[in-house]
Amino acid sequence: MKIAVIGNYPPRKCGIATYTENFVNALLNTNSSNSSSRIKIDVFAMTDRKKGYDYPKIVKKSVRQNHLEDYYDVVEIINNGAYDYCHIQHEFGIFGGHSGLFVNIFLSQIKTPIFITLHTVLKELNFHQRQVLDTMSLFSYQLIVMSQMAKEILMTNHGISAEKISIIPHGVPVFKSLNKIQAKESIGWSDYTILMTFGLIGRSKGIETAIKALPEACKKYPNIRYVILGKTHPHIIIHEGESYRKLLVQLSKELGVEKNVIFLDEYINEKEIIQYLEACDIYITPYLNEAQITSGTLTYAVSSGSAVVSTPYWHAIELLAKDRGILFNFKAHQELGQIIIKLLDQPNKLKKIQEKAYAYGKSISWPIMGNKSLERFKEILKKSPREKRKIEDLVLDRTPQFSLDHFHTLSDSTGLLQHANYSIPDYKNGYCTDDNARALLMILKYNQQYKTTKSELLITKFLSFLHYMQLENGFFVNMLSYSRKHLKNNISEDSFGRAIWALGYAIKFAPLENQKTFAKEMFMKAIPYFENLHDKRGLANSILGIVYYLKAFPYDEQLEKILKNFLEELYNSFVLVSDSNWKWFEDKIAYDNAILPLAMLHGGTYLNQSKYSEIAFESIRFLEQNIYQNNHLSVIGNGDWLKKGQNKSQFAQQPIDAMAMVLLYKFIYKTTGDLEFKSKLKIAFSWFLGNNDLYTSLYDKQTKGCVDGLYKDHVNLNQGAESLLAWQIAFLSYKSVEMNLNETA
Repeated sequence: MKIAVIGNYPPRKCGIATYTENFVNALLNTNSSNSSSRIKIDVFAMTDRKKGYDYPKIVKKSVRQNHLEDYYDVVEIINNGAYDYCHIQHEFGIFGGHSGLFVNIFLSQIKTPIFITLHTVLKELNFHQRQVLDTMSLFSYQLIVMSQMAKEILMTNHGISAEKISIIPHGVPVFKSLNKIQAKESIGWSDYTILMTFGLIGRSKGIETAIKALPEACKKYPNIRYVILGKTHPHIIIHEGESYRKLLVQLSKELGVEKNVIFLDEYINEKEIIQYLEACDIYITPYLNEAQITSGTLTYAVSSGSAVVSTPYWHAIELLAKDRGILFNFKAHQELGQIIIKLLDQPNKLKKIQEKAYAYGKSISWPIMGNKSLERFKEILKKSPREKRKIEDLVLDRTPQFSLDHFHTLSDSTGLLQHANYSIPDYKNGYCTDDNARALLMILKYNQQYKTTKSELLITKFLSFLHYMQLENGFFVNMLSYSRKHLKNNISEDSFGRAIWALGYAIKFAPLENQKTFAKEMFMKAIPYFENLHDKRGLANSILGIVYYLKAFPYDEQLEKILKNFLEELYNSFVLVSDSNWKWFEDKIAYDNAILPLAMLHGGTYLNQSKYSEIAFESIRFLEQNIYQNNHLSVIGNGDWLKKGQNKSQFAQQPIDAMAMVLLYKFIYKTTGDLEFKSKLKIAFSWFLGNNDLYTSLYDKQTKGCVDGLYKDHVNLNQGAESLLAWQIAFLSYKSVEMNLNETA
């Protein structure tokens, strides 16, 4: 069996690196007991510094944490390496991107079965962490946790099924003896009662609580030595140096216990750890925070036969049950001091705790855990299909129910506010015609699928908003302050076109006759402005609205003439700008791009003019050449767009572009029945749910909103109207294909 393991690895100095090395060795050691199925392992080591580490030969390649190209290199090696499975050691901080988003590249692109050991399990997650956990759950064969509480948190707080989770406790080395006297003699501590805390040091460890507990205990037992074993965490050294260690040294002096505290500022190997722990009488973990689901140092201490006294963080509560240790409250140094005194007063009780802990450690030794892990993985592999489904199919399986929750959050009696700070409406920037026209379009689509009185009322509200934004000359201004004042310099042909699109759609699909009539009045009032319209997207959006109007009133010669003029203007723009290498309507591809060929197809189909459709398909093929990567949408970023003769901006990608592709593919599929475009529709819609460059969903399960954009290493956490409506219109358009509704865009 050939296995790929991804995680930190020595000589990198951290607990996960040590764990990964022990885990790998435990699997390799099963070769001696099972020669019929030899294990070969390649490690891919996550690296957090430029110069890297001097890794052993088992490390096939190092992965620089923040270099995307390294992730794809590893994907290629694993996919071409005939591995039976890949095992990822996960903690949010060891992978690149916000909250380790870059791990999603491994999860989505590695074709071999994936198992993941979760070294961190939290009850509360930020947005990026939630998306990473969802992606891990989606693409992995099994999530491995080390405690029952971790499994319960994944199930209860994060909705992961029990079948997806296996519990395999943290392994430990084999401690050969519970003879504390002999162990102390080997170090030169025979005259002392040894208290100990070990591991990388930082403020979260709460070591000051243990030092504060010493004065009373040392009065009665002056031979106590509290050993603080370990170097300061390297990341803490970078940010604050040794300030915490100096604070501890100063505190021990102030309390008069400096002779009772031994600082061993060393990074020690496992053999030395075993030696020190075997000499420890009472092990203290005075951590300050309950949210630690796994502690390798705690597991080692229990298994060594030390009597562990710990604050009640999650792993300690479970591991120290059944009298394997004693808990005390966070920061409660007096309580800790009394526990130490009582244990030393009652040596039989102390010994009983040590014996129970030592016996438990025998059951989770690395040889046992290695065999248990391998058996579990083989069992799962036998039951699971070897071939992964397409990414778009996997993410679309998790399509949520449609919700107007965030839509209502951003709405008031006037209309839809355009911006949000995170998911909080931003009143300072008021409203815009752009978003409220889209809102009308979305609610009309919503009403076709979920006919309700509430949707009819919303249609009325957004028609009213557009009426307020229409000037006497028929033009729709765009920006409105929160105090309902039209702003100055308020001209946008783009937003004018969106208003026309929404009104045309209302004329065709509004549920109430009064709504249709009112929309038609505004539409007709806008006609005189059409002759001033030249912006490409303004033309395209207006074409869509005119086509819907003509579907309701097919004998309006004036509007049909305007439609032909608009189509001809887009057609001529394409001919003027295009050459053998550039097939587009402008000399750059910017935003909401698919709306241009969509308008050409709508208009050309309605007029039965093939030349417009031919141009549309030329532009679609060219657009697709620039927005697909690894079989998913990678839409043009707004950093500097894609200018003729230059490379595109990959970020920031905006939801409006994915929505436009959904509408485009839906129209082609509905008018041609070509299943290729139904497949492309699925790919385009799946962009929202994680089939994108970061393989992370833009949909927020908590707010029911959509984040504003996709960046190189994170998503924009604001959830404004444009992104929300892009998600909702794309959702309803995708669903209308499944429901086989008659409307086409």
